Amino acid sequence: MYFKLFIYVILAMSSGPMWAADAARIVFAAGQALVGTRGALVGDTVREGELLSTGGDGYLYLETLDKGFFILRPNSAGQIVTYQIDPVNPANSRIKLELKSGVARHISGDAVKKSRNNFRFNTPVAAVGVRGTDFTVFADQDKTRIAVLSGGVVVSPLTELCVATGFGPCDGPSSRELFASAVGQVLQINKGQIPVILQGTDQSPDVTTPPRNDEPVVSKQGSRSVTSNPTTLAATSLSLDTLKTNLIGQLASQADAMPSTGSPLLIWGRWQVLVNQGIEVDVAALQAKNQLIATNNYFAVLRNNETTWQRPVQNSLGFSLQQSQAVILDESSRQLTQAKIENGQLQIDLARASFLTKFDLVSQSERFQLQNSGEVSSDGKLFGGNQFLRPNNMDVRGALANDSSAAAYIFQSRLDDRRIATGVTAWGK
Repeated sequence: MYFKLFIYVILAMSSGPMWAADAARIVFAAGQALVGTRGALVGDTVREGELLSTGGDGYLYLETLDKGFFILRPNSAGQIVTYQIDPVNPANSRIKLELKSGVARHISGDAVKKSRNNFRFNTPVAAVGVRGTDFTVFADQDKTRIAVLSGGVVVSPLTELCVATGFGPCDGPSSRELFASAVGQVLQINKGQIPVILQGTDQSPDVTTPPRNDEPVVSKQGSRSVTSNPTTLAATSLSLDTLKTNLIGQLASQADAMPSTGSPLLIWGRWQVLVNQGIEVDVAALQAKNQLIATNNYFAVLRNNETTWQRPVQNSLGFSLQQSQAVILDESSRQLTQAKIENGQLQIDLARASFLTKFDLVSQSERFQLQNSGEVSSDGKLFGGNQFLRPNNMDVRGALANDSSAAAYIFQSRLDDRRIATGVTAWGK
């Protein structure tokens, strides 16, 4: 009897993912995306050790237990090896992710931020530790390339001194750091070699496999600047050869564009030809006197930088919708359909450094109710909350005018498994 019980215990301990703990939840899946051998379904739980894979058209977004993200792009394979969180004593937490091949993105959750010394992201040739929160990785059996969107990473070759079974960064003479402040740099490590810094973004994981339009967007800590998805493919004929980290900066518009708002404080509009409509905002020309606040495939918001934002005396600000533009992209047909916005609301609570906005997006006979609650930074910028955490269902990035008399933001929302809504809104009192 005791011998049989011993055998059962041994089998349970060696059975892998069947006995593993929950690690994440699927918040988005498209194309060929698998968890083990089963198709990935939104809402399903992913457990430690389960193999994650995507095909040529596959995308998989996982929200981890601590509200972080692990994202696999097409032709990729990886797994959440361990996700053990101790909220009382973060030093006891153990978190490990692995990218076997392809391109993945990691956005650190709360537990990772509190226990960075216990976090590890492995590839076949490298061990990645975090100094920050957001990075993308390309991996095959011979090399790894990393681009940092926010914070920083420390990378070391996997050797007998830095083994794949370990946790935390492998600091030492063979390690190398890369921070988001090093704009236009990519860290590469070949098998068994010391990591090196590559200049230019041509070899960035985002260029190798671009993100979808709806990949999560986060703000950089400290500087509070907006992080966009700069290498996202537009619906127009941009080729992979033209993809760069700062797509806007390379736009060479021949038009003498005027801002849609007609105001020198906030400028918004189309920087890209859209549904047979020309360019309104020549971002390259306007950046001499304006700061680029936010951009997506079609629209941009800029704010005058000759003065600084002044916090108003009142804590509560209410705005009504003045102007807007919106389109809906069908990803399967690449068809764009114009939409309009109704019943807009924007409320700012400066005492809580927060905002709430909502509106109806109307297209033909359909009506979608979109909303987001987010934060207002110390310099008057608007950072939307996570669009995948209800009741939020869109991403928002924008700013208040320097005198707080107006506001503008771009938005993006996944309406269903094939359609994405994108637009820009201008608000006044």
